[in-house]
Amino acid sequence: MRELNLQGIEAKQCFQISEASYRSAKSAPARLFLRFRQYIVYPVQLCCVLLGKRVRVFSSRHKSEAGIQTTINDQPLNHSTCDSVAVVSTNTFYAPLLATHLHPNVVHLVYDLFPEAMIHSGKWTEGTLKVKVVRWITKQTLKRAKTNVFLGERLKDYVGLIHGPVANAAIIAVGADQALFGRSPKERLGNTETLKAEILKKGPTILYCGNFGNMHDSETLFQYWRQLSRSDVLQPSTSGIDATMETTAEAHRYGNPLQWSFHCSGPKRAELEAVLSELPADFKKQIHLGGGLDQAEWIATMESADVALVTMVPGSETVVMPSKTYSAMMAGQAILAIAPEDSDLVDVIKAADCGWSVEPGDVAGLAKVIDAISADPEGLLEKRQRSYEYAHAHLGQDALAKQWLEVLTVT
Repeated sequence: MRELNLQGIEAKQCFQISEASYRSAKSAPARLFLRFRQYIVYPVQLCCVLLGKRVRVFSSRHKSEAGIQTTINDQPLNHSTCDSVAVVSTNTFYAPLLATHLHPNVVHLVYDLFPEAMIHSGKWTEGTLKVKVVRWITKQTLKRAKTNVFLGERLKDYVGLIHGPVANAAIIAVGADQALFGRSPKERLGNTETLKAEILKKGPTILYCGNFGNMHDSETLFQYWRQLSRSDVLQPSTSGIDATMETTAEAHRYGNPLQWSFHCSGPKRAELEAVLSELPADFKKQIHLGGGLDQAEWIATMESADVALVTMVPGSETVVMPSKTYSAMMAGQAILAIAPEDSDLVDVIKAADCGWSVEPGDVAGLAKVIDAISADPEGLLEKRQRSYEYAHAHLGQDALAKQWLEVLTVT
């Protein structure tokens, strides 16, 4: 909203669920009430606003996801029937279609593709009636919206395979707020020797921060931990996985172990806690499991971490792009992705040359990457610096607001 207004757009925002209430809904009744607000209260609110106030940009989940736009430099937009644009996100999934019946200029912001997101998360089954109904809703929305905004090229292509080519489409990343991170890793650390000394003292830190949901791969990491924790007693082996794990374990015994830090919520947090309870006490010292962070704590945590861990289960690359990637890059973290090769996530890592990617299930590959992270402080700093520079050049809200300006002025 800040950057849109700075671009000369009168931008406002309408939402039902604040960030604080979304994060605090941890009990079953609280989550149920959240769903009630999302699927019942918000659509009613949307209808009232569109009919009564001609509001332009919406989100049902988070304040940070959308805004409203009316004029540019005090001049009405060039629309034949209305001088406003309503940008409505896919959460709630039927809200954009509803909006197209109430407003002449709707931008369909595809955060998640339904019902495919539910299928890949394991909650819904292909071929059921609700899947067919929701897929029909999505198809109708794609046709009726003035513009459909996708988060990545591969996501757009996948939608085309299901629903046919989407002519009225644009691609705009979620991005992150560049104003929160004003100094690059090299500026913060001083020089490579400072980083090297820091890593030699405590080991590099890999951070997982955000939702640990059903479309995030966990098993590859858990298998790596289990094998690594048993490597002390393994005999020399010709097995590729065992040999790699023994090499990594040897480095950890005679050097400083890599540190893992988790600040996460979501359905797989319980699974994470269960796996940690099985690991040896000495090994668990390398893994910190924390809770939610306020903004100041979050910024400090993001800037202090060396590497961001981002994971995706096979199939999820066709329906989502993990937005935590952009904040991590903006903070100057290198990216370690456990994700399918053919994904927008891996494409970003390659474009910025800011990290590593491992296919889900490739435990030996993950071990090699982690060994490389620990062994090369200079290379790690270079990847962190490239991550920061790429994000601030291409993925900041200042740059993305210009892309949104193009979409809003032609809608």
